[in-house]
Amino acid sequence: MNFIIQMARRELRSSWRRLLFFFVCIAIGVCAIVALRSMIQNVNRAIAGDARAILTADVQVDSDRPWTDEQLEIINRVMQAPRVVSRTETIESATMARPADEANEAVMMVELKGIEANYPLVGEFKMQDGSNFDFSLLQNFGTVASPAMLDRLSLKVGDSIKIGEATFQIRGVFDKEPGVAGGGFRLGPRLFIARSDVEATGLTGFGSRARRKIQFTTIENQAEPLTKQLKAALKNQLVSARSYRDAEGNLNNSLQRAEDYLSLTGLVVLVLGGIGISNVTRVFVEQKKKSIAVLKCIGATGSRVTVAYLSQVLLLGFTGSVLGVILARGVLALVKYNFADLLPENLSYELRPYAVFQGIGVGVLISLLFSALPLLRIRKIKPNLLLRDDVAHVKQRFDFMRWATGFIVVAGLVALVSWQAGSLRVGFFFLLGIAVTAGLLYLAASLLIALVRRTKNVQSFAFRQAINSLYRPGNQTRVIVMVVGLGVFLVIAIQSLEKNLLRDLDLGKRSNMPNMFLIDVQKDQEQPLAQFIKQETGEEPLLVPTIRARITAINGRDIDFENEDMRRERGRLGREYVTTFRANLEYNERVIEGEFWEPTPSPEGEISIEESMKGLLGLDVGGNITFDIQGRKLTAKVTSIRKVDWRNSRTGFMVLFRPGTLENAPQMMVGAINGPTDEIEKSRFEKRLLDKFPNLSVIDVTEIVRSITRIINNVTLTVSFTGLFVFLSGVLILIGSIAITKFQRIYEAAVLKTLGAKRKTLLVILLAEYGLLGLVSGLIGAFAAEGLSYATSKYIFDIEWAFTPQLNFIGVAATILLVTIVGAISTLDVLTQKPLGILRTQ
Repeated sequence: MNFIIQMARRELRSSWRRLLFFFVCIAIGVCAIVALRSMIQNVNRAIAGDARAILTADVQVDSDRPWTDEQLEIINRVMQAPRVVSRTETIESATMARPADEANEAVMMVELKGIEANYPLVGEFKMQDGSNFDFSLLQNFGTVASPAMLDRLSLKVGDSIKIGEATFQIRGVFDKEPGVAGGGFRLGPRLFIARSDVEATGLTGFGSRARRKIQFTTIENQAEPLTKQLKAALKNQLVSARSYRDAEGNLNNSLQRAEDYLSLTGLVVLVLGGIGISNVTRVFVEQKKKSIAVLKCIGATGSRVTVAYLSQVLLLGFTGSVLGVILARGVLALVKYNFADLLPENLSYELRPYAVFQGIGVGVLISLLFSALPLLRIRKIKPNLLLRDDVAHVKQRFDFMRWATGFIVVAGLVALVSWQAGSLRVGFFFLLGIAVTAGLLYLAASLLIALVRRTKNVQSFAFRQAINSLYRPGNQTRVIVMVVGLGVFLVIAIQSLEKNLLRDLDLGKRSNMPNMFLIDVQKDQEQPLAQFIKQETGEEPLLVPTIRARITAINGRDIDFENEDMRRERGRLGREYVTTFRANLEYNERVIEGEFWEPTPSPEGEISIEESMKGLLGLDVGGNITFDIQGRKLTAKVTSIRKVDWRNSRTGFMVLFRPGTLENAPQMMVGAINGPTDEIEKSRFEKRLLDKFPNLSVIDVTEIVRSITRIINNVTLTVSFTGLFVFLSGVLILIGSIAITKFQRIYEAAVLKTLGAKRKTLLVILLAEYGLLGLVSGLIGAFAAEGLSYATSKYIFDIEWAFTPQLNFIGVAATILLVTIVGAISTLDVLTQKPLGILRTQ
């Protein structure tokens, strides 16, 4: 043991310069993991805070009917302490409000919300004077209102307002309401009253459209499991359950993709560092062959020497990991200094304890796994190496130890990568991509060697020597092509994936996302309304005819909720569908099964359904649905199934009819517009609109758009920063990996210099050799990177993939330049130093 410790100490002391890059690779890799993991967790907490504030809770259960004893029993059974921290109930209903003073004839639709004393569970409720909301304002038939409502109805604090059958006194004006996007569409300004006073309004009786909600906060990481349990327990009830992660529908998919991307970037830097470690260890063992042979001559066994060097690896891995943690802290401080104004206000910039533990553990494991195979070469170094030519080749027999170690290393990498990615599937895809690329690079390097070996009649001595260097004994062609190619592969794959992910997140393509919807537009109002909107906003409104319909039969089977199969689908079968008819697909739709109809109308009923309806009681292309449209039965055949990108949709429909069947049915126009965003301007615009078209209802989704935009912008910034971080880390590790190969060519360059070669000749040799290696590495790496980017986008992230030719061209050109410059700079000492000193050290 003393021998091993002493040897490890001496080697570290004498070879620390050569092992410095090993140390740096570990530090960069661990820095990336700890910084990215901490940022992932901190950003998730911040975004989760925004999503929780939108819902005003962690979990919500809601129904448009009074709660039954069975429903409440199920909810109470699932949502029990200690996993549930707090609970509140609300009642919401759209209704008309008017001043109690009969002289004021103004009237408007409002969103009435009855709340309890502990509302909101999450989020801020601020009054116009900056103070926090006080529930005592609502006691004894009090209310707090929005500035827009007071402006529209010409009221002030202290006045009374009539809601249904009850009269309420306005006791305050709120400035910031909780959960501005939590309730979905807004039919009018919000008006808050006490939940106990809602019954007095008469809005909760038979036939009312009041919506009841029970909200909960939970301990950390329990919202999703509890929501799943609620959904399973309430599946046969007309009740819905959701968590804050579902609060914005498809937004959750974007957040999950961004989180997966951040995890993948950590893996990339990790593997890049591992490649550098493997390269350093291989070169170090190669340089120490004679020293190891001497040790074996004086009695040291191969296993003891291997353990000594392994001790060095573990020590370097641990200390490098600690340095990586320190660097990660600096990176987060840098992020805070430069990007704090752009990131969420509640974002923390501290290291997460689990991320630190994970980073150090991964750093040590990566050091061990990537250096294991190079260290096994120590067993093959014989004492007689001191007396014989080390180029002589001995016939290799099957090496069980090497194959067993290789299997353990691969299994360890699969486990490690899957752990980091949080998915065995992602880990498999990632390592498979690396393995395939490594194989392609090895074959490309072998092909290059075979081709240049046959190259004859090169007139230039420098170029002839550069070509010879590619296949000379002990050449570094395969090593450099594989190391650089894998680095290029990983960096370009992440950059390509980043661009596709940002394209998916880009709200620019959703710039036409409306912030207001107009409903109850009559057919004869279409032209005058379009002119009014054009005059007020400068934009043409999108007006779509809609027809309400209920499903009465599928494939000839009448809907019967006594049937168990149909009862399970009660939510989809019992709902009222808003449908339309048109001859074309919208930009956010595509047919995934069947064929879309010709533009010409047809009296035969044909429909296209959204993909989620497929399988409903066996529904598929060729099946049929019977609808009840205001008492008239209409059977239509399913001719296609559509995939709809709801995030990029101004209007979207589950069921779409072919023109020719519904034109004469009772219909209502729905309009989507971009109105003013300022609260006062918006209120005045709505007043002018309703004065001219009093039958219209305005659904305001301004705050929903703002909330989604804010969250997506934060995620986009994080993704962009992470991609840049991976790029810089990859470049640093690639530079080191290229530079470390110089030790193999120093001796030959010194010999050529001794024989009379000029510095210019040596420089041309180096530039030509490294340039060719950079070209091959860049081409193969870029080609494989697009394959990984495509597979990851399509099969893991489920986003649209687009080829990025500019990125690949720049990547290949940068690789050639980087390899050539770094290769030349790393061997400058050969050009500037006297050859005698170099020859003596060799």
